[in-house]
Amino acid sequence: MTRILVVEDEQTLREGITMAFRDKGWEVTEAADGDEAIRSLEADLFDVLVTDVMMPGRTGMDVLRHCRMVNESTACLMMTAHGTVESAVEAMKTGAYDYVQKPFGLEELEIKVEKALAHKRLLAKVRAYSREDIVPKFENIVGESRQMKEIFNTVRKVARSNASVLVLGETGVGKELVAESLHVNSSRAERPFVKMNCAALHENLLESELFGHEKGSFTGAERQRIGRFELANEGTLFLDEIGNMALSTQAKLLRVLQEREFERLGGSRTIKVDVRIVAATNRNIEEAIARGEFREDLYYRLNVVSMQVPPLRERKDDILPLAKHFIDRYALEMKKDIRGIDPAAVRTLKRYTWPGNIRELENSMERAVLMAEERFIRLEDLNLAGIDGSGEGSGAAINLKLPPGGIELEELERQAILEALRVNNWVQKDAAAFLGISSRVMNYKVSKYEIKNARWSKNKMVS
Repeated sequence: MTRILVVEDEQTLREGITMAFRDKGWEVTEAADGDEAIRSLEADLFDVLVTDVMMPGRTGMDVLRHCRMVNESTACLMMTAHGTVESAVEAMKTGAYDYVQKPFGLEELEIKVEKALAHKRLLAKVRAYSREDIVPKFENIVGESRQMKEIFNTVRKVARSNASVLVLGETGVGKELVAESLHVNSSRAERPFVKMNCAALHENLLESELFGHEKGSFTGAERQRIGRFELANEGTLFLDEIGNMALSTQAKLLRVLQEREFERLGGSRTIKVDVRIVAATNRNIEEAIARGEFREDLYYRLNVVSMQVPPLRERKDDILPLAKHFIDRYALEMKKDIRGIDPAAVRTLKRYTWPGNIRELENSMERAVLMAEERFIRLEDLNLAGIDGSGEGSGAAINLKLPPGGIELEELERQAILEALRVNNWVQKDAAAFLGISSRVMNYKVSKYEIKNARWSKNKMVS
């Protein structure tokens, strides 16, 4: 739905314009002066700003400049009285689309608004076409492993479509960065990228955040609130931890995905939106569906394209580049001259399994830079669970006793894999992490040594 901000200090004229615009099906917010207009611009996103030039206090020019600063894509129309056309011309040089001179007919103003909207849509298409040959941007994602190159390749393929994407992976692997890269490489890159953590709020508050609410719709709703869907109109909405969403909210989300429309809480007017959805979760959604905790129809709507971001322990080629990236960032922030990482510390970083993934690695590098007293990060600067000052795991020593007659190395490997499986309750992916190998390597070894277990029908490896 087209959203318009009307700024006019003369109440009768302002209400007349508002009524005419609403009859056209446009959503209108009124402001009686420049200060109120600026507050509205900071709170919400508007397609068109219609403002008087001459007002007490902050003028229409002040409102125009603020609008250009907070949202360049808003089309601005200036209303000017006889004798102040020069101000309107100045406004157009500042970025206004057009002006209308008082007195004017409401039909004339409506036509100018429609032209401004058409011009706005045309500019959006031009920007989209101009991005066709631009090299994809991955500035915020650091990765040199084969797995991350596959992620980059998938982003290149699907970013410019409107297909919903489901990003899967453990906590801390960088799912939000993948979602952001999908947005910045899409034709919606000039529009908002809005984020929402579905696990952070109670069900009722989550619905209010997503869909907005009307004034008085519930206790404490003292004013109308615009939801994340409206804020993300023509852009991308990132729904993190989607697996934690209540079933009732899932049903409402499904309707938005199907119909591209919804009502605010406590409201009856249907609002249409054009939003691309990228969702993420660290849960096994298929298992949640089997338990009746997640709607299967919503899953298929979200899972048009699926991207699995592997944990850091399965892409060890990324550990050192990521560590250096974070060290450079925090060394600059803390104004410390850190040139690199000591070899012993490098070995420890590569050997550690990083249960907290990239988030844990970043926190560790921040602490290491803070504690470092030399130009290189030393082993003593690291603070990793289970790693002592020598770089060995505490209690990790192995009392290995070989039979007097010797043993083949492959049999030794087979016994190590069997013991890792027993320790990890025969869950193959956990045993792989325990041994510091990838899930695919574990799969290969299990097949090679013909290791079997009756529970594996419920415990299949996720590769």
